[in-house]
Amino acid sequence: MSESFSPLERAIARILTKTPTAKRVVKTFYSKLVYFRSKKNYHYKSEFEIFCINRNQESESFFGYFDKSPVSESGYTLVHRTSSRTDRLPQSSHSVTIAVVDPNQELLFEVDTRTFNWQQGSRAHWLDSEHFIFNDFDDELQKYYSRVFSIETQQEVRRFEHAVQDSFKSDYFLSLNYRRLMAMRPDYGYRNLPSLTEEELQQTDKDGISKVSIESGQSELLLSIDDVKAIDHQSSFDNATHKVNHVSVSRSGEHFIFLHRYFVGQRRVDRLMLSTSDGKEVKTLAAYGMVSHCFWADDSTILGYLRGPGEKDAYWLIDIHTGNMTHFANGVLDSYGDGHPHVVGDWFITDTYPDKARMQYLMLCNWKTGEVKHLGEFFHGFNFNGETRCDLHPRMSPDGNSVFFDSVFSGKRQLYRISLN
Repeated sequence: MSESFSPLERAIARILTKTPTAKRVVKTFYSKLVYFRSKKNYHYKSEFEIFCINRNQESESFFGYFDKSPVSESGYTLVHRTSSRTDRLPQSSHSVTIAVVDPNQELLFEVDTRTFNWQQGSRAHWLDSEHFIFNDFDDELQKYYSRVFSIETQQEVRRFEHAVQDSFKSDYFLSLNYRRLMAMRPDYGYRNLPSLTEEELQQTDKDGISKVSIESGQSELLLSIDDVKAIDHQSSFDNATHKVNHVSVSRSGEHFIFLHRYFVGQRRVDRLMLSTSDGKEVKTLAAYGMVSHCFWADDSTILGYLRGPGEKDAYWLIDIHTGNMTHFANGVLDSYGDGHPHVVGDWFITDTYPDKARMQYLMLCNWKTGEVKHLGEFFHGFNFNGETRCDLHPRMSPDGNSVFFDSVFSGKRQLYRISLN
């Protein structure tokens, strides 16, 4: 990747992280400056056939985050569709459609939701081969909630008073306060309700991660933010604003990880945390200041892009039992920077942020051997930026034979599929 950013450029960007506003201005100006020297004469390149899931390409489509696969084990695919322009901020007065596409790529049915963002959609994902869950907004109760639909009946079969963040099959799901996210990270929040005020943000005793039984509907506050702050407490916590986000349940359902992110002024600090599913055992997995994107490689191993020993920003493998961190494949991916890893078996798919030519790269990697295969590169225009950016957010099908990713190389946001067979 000859047009990637140099170690010096990355170091400057890391320094500017302490002043987010300045970083945003400098990054935009510099990116446009180097683009005109580096731009390519194509908008995508791949040896694989690229298939657009959205047949009506007058509209735009996407799936959401990298941590969930849009396709079920029975071959049905979830895709968000919208007639709104996705290079503009989401509007609470608008809705998006969740379309269910059958294994023959025919539309089965659709359902609308008013609770969404361009990065994670409505958190729609499969609970099992028959049911999927997503978030919505109740106008009458003025509350976020989650709904479960059946593909057999094509109807809602359950609803819960909590909005979903992640789930373990049809057993339980974990929930967050999306109003706190809207206040501190609107990319992942919802706009139907006001975000928390500065005063409300300091109330952390009854806000955190809740657990909901899918069978009974009973819920409990599993971990408050106060509980999280008490783990390896630092004096800097006392004058900071805190949130928890990016909850991810292990394959067995016995553990989950999450980010504890806090701000001291404009300076952001991250910790990667691990908890048992009952919330009784919580510990810090990584506290080197930066945690970006993580995924369960297996039930005992986390693969993620984060800061590790020696202040090294890279892909690391973390043993959740010992806490040992291993630099992935001796740095084979270091030159690419941050990405979004999604693991199936021994392989993971990951991506990059736009390089100097505004190209995003899609790569298939073996997390055990370190083998890397390039699947393609895709153009990302400047009109999609900030909250409207379009990361590839790649995900694999459960059988590992297909890769799904969002891209704007056509000028519109669309969900695409590559067959690896």
